[in-house]
Amino acid sequence: MVWKDLAPLRIAAKLAGLAIGLVALSCSARADDAAPSDPNAPDKSGYSLLNPTPDDEMRKFAPDRPTKGFSVRTIDAGHVEVEMDTFNDTYSKYLGITTHSIQALDPNVRIGITNWAEFDVQLNGLQSSQSMDSGSGAPVAQGIGFGDVVLRTKMNLFGNDDGPVGLAIIPYVKLPSSAPVISNGAVEGGLIAPLALRLPQDYLVTLMTEVDALKDDQNHREANFVNLVGVSHPLPGVEGANAMVELFSSVGTDRAAPPVYTFDLGMNFRLDQHTIVDVGLNLGLNNAAPKVQIYTGISARF
Repeated sequence: MVWKDLAPLRIAAKLAGLAIGLVALSCSARADDAAPSDPNAPDKSGYSLLNPTPDDEMRKFAPDRPTKGFSVRTIDAGHVEVEMDTFNDTYSKYLGITTHSIQALDPNVRIGITNWAEFDVQLNGLQSSQSMDSGSGAPVAQGIGFGDVVLRTKMNLFGNDDGPVGLAIIPYVKLPSSAPVISNGAVEGGLIAPLALRLPQDYLVTLMTEVDALKDDQNHREANFVNLVGVSHPLPGVEGANAMVELFSSVGTDRAAPPVYTFDLGMNFRLDQHTIVDVGLNLGLNNAAPKVQIYTGISARF
């Protein structure tokens, strides 16, 4: 193995070390922090998985959907949230190959462990993918089955309940559990870091960066870098509705995997204090990106 092949592994190792260091710092700081930052806010530091946060002290309901950005807020301790696509349809056309993919019922189960940390299990649902030659229409590849499993831990460093700025870190690992075509059969992982800026007049700006250690078709590890900027705002005249726009990029060191750029639109509608439904439309900005992705979804907390 040459040194350039080890570079993505060194990046992943440094990220793992950074994540461990940030977690240790966060744990240490919060262990000594018995009082909330706002003296008028309730002290929720004592709540845990087995001592749930009372309903009247729960923070704002902020699912990690729609669009691709993650919220900096964690699930309140002792509570569970389920988020999933009810329908997701993707159409791609690149290098003479047309691909149509459908996904549904892919629950992401988020469990509040402490007032500032949660554990997530994402089951990537029932998926169907069919690729064909764009000219002749001849089948190239087809797969159907349940997607891979993704395990994540979200830790809020600050700005969980209020404040003008919020920051979280989200280490994750993907466990292959699906059929060929649907999955590449590799264990992969990375670190996600969303930053939220809460601006006047209810504007929310999300800046997110992510570094992944992915496996290429030569069985080498490659670094992949995701960045996005998103803006959301309540929809004027519609109670409980929000609109989002987002610019997304994914660029890696794997020369066989071209960069992907998309422009994403989303809306969600609050049905009650604990239930939100959403719709989204993602549009490809370059040839390698999916041309169109349309989805609907629901989020509910308990």
